[in-house]
Amino acid sequence: MFRSLIFALSALCGVVAMPAAAAVLVSVESAGATAPTVSGYNFSIANLNGATNGLPTVSFAGSPITGTTTSGFVNIAGANIYGGVGGTGNYGSVNGDPATIQLSQSVNYFGLWGSALDGNNAVALYNDNTLLGTFALQSVLQSSSGFNSGYYGNPFASGNSGEMYAFFNFRSDSAFNRVQLVQNGGGGFEFDNLTIGTSVVSAAPEPATWAMMMLGFGAIGWSLRKRSAGQIAGRPAFALA
Repeated sequence: MFRSLIFALSALCGVVAMPAAAAVLVSVESAGATAPTVSGYNFSIANLNGATNGLPTVSFAGSPITGTTTSGFVNIAGANIYGGVGGTGNYGSVNGDPATIQLSQSVNYFGLWGSALDGNNAVALYNDNTLLGTFALQSVLQSSSGFNSGYYGNPFASGNSGEMYAFFNFRSDSAFNRVQLVQNGGGGFEFDNLTIGTSVVSAAPEPATWAMMMLGFGAIGWSLRKRSAGQIAGRPAFALA
């Protein structure tokens, strides 16, 4: 009986620990925001101000993690009505093949400020060659609960009132190490403040860990009770003289 319980416990622990398909939560910051405000992550930002044309490498401030553009080409230009956080410095754009940025370490957060958005701008996240998801930015923004007219027009320079500007958060429940910036068709994909993040480690056990601990304690308790009952039942009877 005890062996059966151990087998069942092992099987159940396997079910509890079984990894689920990756889920990516995409959110949009309020109009005019150019950096993340979500909590629970350590962030590092690449503002592209010192970047060279083509963006061969991406340096994230204060982080040992770097990015390498392994395919595609990122045009680097000075701030204008189409891009550039704060109306100064540089911004990037993709006009042809998707730009693939390989990260030196895995993360579970990515963010960027998308400017002069159109329906062809998209972000794809990969863990090695496994696609976690592809997200069309304009559709994400227009379907968000806080979408309003404040997203139209460059917030740092008057003009281009027909296109939208917003900061996007991509939070994944599993790690990824590759980001692809995609321009599907004509136009360009303008962006700035590329941001990576890693989750702040919690001291509390994960739910799966709690479940396995409770199951283990239950099995030990059952074993002790079973053993005690067997010992009592097997004791010899003594008659009083």
